[in-house]
Amino acid sequence: MALTLSEAGQNIVAGTFGRAMKRAGEALGAMSGQVIEVQAPLLRRCTAADVLTMAGGPESIVLAVYVGITGSLQGHALLLFSPADAHRLAQILLTGLLGPGELPMDKTADILAYDELELSALQEAGNVTISAFLNELGMHLHEPVQPTPPQVIVEMAGAVLDAVLLDLVSDADQVLAAKTTFSEGGRAIECTMFVLPRDDSLRVLLDALGAIGI
Repeated sequence: MALTLSEAGQNIVAGTFGRAMKRAGEALGAMSGQVIEVQAPLLRRCTAADVLTMAGGPESIVLAVYVGITGSLQGHALLLFSPADAHRLAQILLTGLLGPGELPMDKTADILAYDELELSALQEAGNVTISAFLNELGMHLHEPVQPTPPQVIVEMAGAVLDAVLLDLVSDADQVLAAKTTFSEGGRAIECTMFVLPRDDSLRVLLDALGAIGI
């Protein structure tokens, strides 16, 4: 049975996400030496069919950071960037870590090509952001929520998301999705974060947040 949230319940979930994104920005700032904010202007529950639309369509190329969710919750989480935004975020993070004089030179015009330093920075950005959200959830559940090691994938959105969605029970509205913005020095980088809990885990999560029955 699909869960229905009231407006108050949705506000509770959005508030939890907002606190987690604030912590993610603080962690990324500490990691990179930059002042980075992570904002979540839109949080919604949507159907699995909506996920591909939010990702730009099944044939759009994305850079995805994937983290599995284990422990007291079970499911998947992804952070999706356009190739251009992924490069921009990597450069912001690497500038703070290495300094502008130490950044790798552009060797190719191929926007789908990433060097090892960029991939490592993006992997850690996704890990920090998703882990901040899972840690926030763990505080409400009073049990640890364990992330798996992050994986970076550059592929069509349909190929990335289909593999994850096949693992989930097809329900009416079981996906939590947020349009998220990383910003530093006036530069804004858009991405989408998907949290895809399994059916029973979603009920546990929403109940722990106090979002059911209000």
